[in-house]
Amino acid sequence: MLFKTLPTQTVIGLCALFACTFTALTSEVAPVGLLIDMAQAFHIAEGQAGLAVSAFALMVALGAVPLTILTAAIDRKRLMLLSLGGYVLSNLIVALAPTFLVLCAGRALGGIAHALLMSIVSAYAARLVPPKMTGRAISFVYGGTSLGSILGVPGAAAIGHFASWRVAMLVMTGIAVLLTACVAFFLPPVATSGDASTNLPSMGSRKAMRIFLMVVAIDAIFFVAHNMLYTYVTPLLLAHGLPKGVLSVALLLTGAVSILGLWGAGQIVDRWPAAGMFAGGMAMLIGMGLMYGHILSGWGSVASVALWCSGYSAIIPFVMSGAIRARATRPDVAGAAINGGSNLGILLGSALGGQILTWSGFNTLTPIAIVITLSAILLAVLNPESFPRTLHSSEDEATS
Repeated sequence: MLFKTLPTQTVIGLCALFACTFTALTSEVAPVGLLIDMAQAFHIAEGQAGLAVSAFALMVALGAVPLTILTAAIDRKRLMLLSLGGYVLSNLIVALAPTFLVLCAGRALGGIAHALLMSIVSAYAARLVPPKMTGRAISFVYGGTSLGSILGVPGAAAIGHFASWRVAMLVMTGIAVLLTACVAFFLPPVATSGDASTNLPSMGSRKAMRIFLMVVAIDAIFFVAHNMLYTYVTPLLLAHGLPKGVLSVALLLTGAVSILGLWGAGQIVDRWPAAGMFAGGMAMLIGMGLMYGHILSGWGSVASVALWCSGYSAIIPFVMSGAIRARATRPDVAGAAINGGSNLGILLGSALGGQILTWSGFNTLTPIAIVITLSAILLAVLNPESFPRTLHSSEDEATS
């Protein structure tokens, strides 16, 4: 178990970081469960409403690495609180937006906050634990993203169904306020990224940079494939015969299953990266494949989405720890690059998915997402330096 050998203050810190990623993901993905209601409120197509996701992702993709570098000397905890405050303001603007343009502006502000928070959280976790536990600590902290997926999309969808999408976003605002207060009290401070003690020796070699860039590229491709379909998962499930009244329950179940993928990744992330990446990718591939046409319908399609999402959630700890393990740059900059690559994937996936959905429907969109997923799996398999078959203790230490 991760917590058995750690001091109490470290455990509290990791739990606070878990709360941070929960807040981040809840804020990021809530519109996915509200997409249909938002489209109806502003009299636009569902594909256009996907821009609420794209606007958020665009700011993260553009800002993650530059903002992380520019804020290297700022106190990490203060920066974390500033980022969480950005989520509060973003969600409030979205909840009160009079037009879809204002809503997208609020989402863009949230993207800036996300660019900061999600870029530093993995390095923050790495500084709290011994080197050999880095992968497991990151896996635990990113469990907040799975919980955010479990509660964010279906929770927002349920509130939207019983009240309205604006009420759902006000609830998201309240959650962000509450968790900001918790982090202020319970997250222990760590050294800033600019401290000499955080710079690892032998960084920046061509080999290290090549491995690092490959990890980022594979991460981005997986995110493109996932978000081409998942951004539009509510209309996708409806197209497979699932009644609208049970959508929130269905999304809750898929999120609950997806946390199993993250848990499984946590068991092997510091030992067998190649096997973990392959297993996660294949779960995505099979789950998406079963959503093509009408192979499955109703609750069978919900099971397929759950399988695909469990594979997707499993991939996140492997790419994050792989980027840090490459030792091409500082851990926080590595986290920023993964964050930027992930959100570039979200941006391209949601935007392209929206266009394809509008013009050709799911019969075209689903096969394209499947092909992109397969390409990401092949890239991971063909690059054993990025995702080794096994890790030894010396390699574990390199992830600190």
